[in-house]
This record gives sequence, structure tokens and C-alpha cells, in this order.
Amino acid sequence: RMFSFYRHPIDYDVHPRLKEKLPPEAGANNFLTRLLSDVHSGDIGFKELGIAKQVIRQVTVTGTRDLMAESLFRIGKYFGWVPVSGTGTKDGEEKDDIIAKSCIDNQLQAFPGERYADHNSREWQVFYNANKMDCQLYELARSTWRAQIQTIIPLTLQKKRAGEDDEDEEDGDEELQAAAEGGRKV
Repeated sequence: RMFSFYRHPIDYDVHPRLKEKLPPEAGANNFLTRLLSDVHSGDIGFKELGIAKQVIRQVTVTGTRDLMAESLFRIGKYFGWVPVSGTGTKDGEEKDDIIAKSCIDNQLQAFPGERYADHNSREWQVFYNANKMDCQLYELARSTWRAQIQTIIPLTLQKKRAGEDDEDEEDGDEELQAAAEGGRKV
């Protein structure tokens, strides 16, 4: 799996060079749908939207721009990331979580907030008509984020269920060392 963050299509202009990275034939609409479905030129339809939705649902551990801190923490737990000063053990998990949350909060202090648009304005209607598929993908990403609260299992729990928790790893290391000293194969 990979992790990815999604922001509302109206925020694409937050990064002024984002659209410059598109191939010229891609046009200026539905950037994310085109990217995820790998169709960069011509018209796109429901088939490409469906491909992009499948990528989000099945391939990514989803984060959203408006829930950045919670997303980073969840992604870190899923992949088993340990803070620099953390221990990475079952006993130190609570302390590691506090360190990780503090670090994330410190890094995101200067991060710009989410923008809001007047959905009754003429500008919004023009934008929405040009980027309807990307708006749908964003809503799907938010829905996937909510669903992953229950379906994304932290790495420590995955290991525990597989019988590879901290104690088993230590026992396994001792068995390997004893086998190496005794000259037998495990």
C-alpha cells in the first residue's frame, strides 16, 4: 500500500506550479482523475472516474488535507513508524504516541487552513462543471478516510495477530543465536 493526501480541487491553486506539471494535452480540468486513471489527453468519462476511485479505495492509506494531523498519525501507526526519540516497543507505545502527536502538531502549526467557497456563486458553478470528477474523488477520499478508521490496522496489531509481537521477536533472536552457537539450522 501507499499513502496519499487529498485536498479539495478548489485548493489546487495553493501550489501555483501544480498545473504546470501537467502535460499540455491534459487540459486544465480533473487533474486527479487524469493522474490516477493515467489518461492525460482527450475526454474522460465514468470509466476513468471508476479507475481513479478503485485506486483510492484499494491502494492508498488515505489522508485528507483538512484532517492532516489525524491522517499523519494514523498513517504512521499503519506503517509502524517510530518517532526519533521513541522506543518502538509495546511497553513504550503510549509514550511514542505522545511524541508523535506532539511532533505532528509542531510541524503543522504554520500549515495554511482549508479554504471555503460559496457554492451558490457563479465562479463555483464554473469551477465545479470543469472539475466535477475531481470533486467526486475528493468526497470519496473523505469517505475512504472515515471507513479506514475501522479497516486500517496498525502494524503492531498486525504483528501481534500474526504472532510476531515484541516478546516473540526476542524469543526468536535467542533461538537463532543458540542455533548458530550449536551449529544447527533453524
